[in-house]
Amino acid sequence: MSADGPGAVRRALDRAGASLRGGRRALARFAPRPSAFSAAPDAEAAAVRAVRNLRTFRAHYAVIQWALLLASLAPRHRASMLFLMAASKGLLLYGALLRAFPASALLRRLLDRRLVAAVFVALVLADLAAAGALPNLLFALAAGAPVVLLHAAFRVRDDLEPGAAASADNGAGGEEEEATGVVVEKKEDGDMETGPTRRSATAAAKS
Repeated sequence: MSADGPGAVRRALDRAGASLRGGRRALARFAPRPSAFSAAPDAEAAAVRAVRNLRTFRAHYAVIQWALLLASLAPRHRASMLFLMAASKGLLLYGALLRAFPASALLRRLLDRRLVAAVFVALVLADLAAAGALPNLLFALAAGAPVVLLHAAFRVRDDLEPGAAASADNGAGGEEEEATGVVVEKKEDGDMETGPTRRSATAAAKS
């Protein structure tokens, strides 16, 4: 027990550090810097960007809505808040099992993602209806929807930002310079190799 204790503590600290780094990366990807946000040139571009961001950041948007819902339940519906927190932990456990066993036929067929999501939503709605907390759900949606829509409409793709484009151009320029250098070296090597051959041919002709 004494030998396994430090190892278990170290593994727990490593997992906590990994989860913290993962959360930091997710937050940095969601809102990296002010230059990652800009207005679209027209309405069609804004709609395309919003649809793409809704697909890309759907987990972030779900976390925002979920946090707002739990915060709205805290003052008067703590039992419902605890139940929803336990349900969310079960959903996270299911996601961890999918990552740990990606080729499991039991998880893919018996516990389909859509089935698990439908059961989760049904449990949430049933609990909120039983506790009379459906207005809290509407309040959370009303408070989170503007944030989600604004982020989806103004968040720019990372590969279209000026810094990323400049780094890509620099990388391409470096590759071109490197390739040019290789060609020049090959040409120089060819001249050095063909030089003696030409001189020997000239000497042979004179003789």
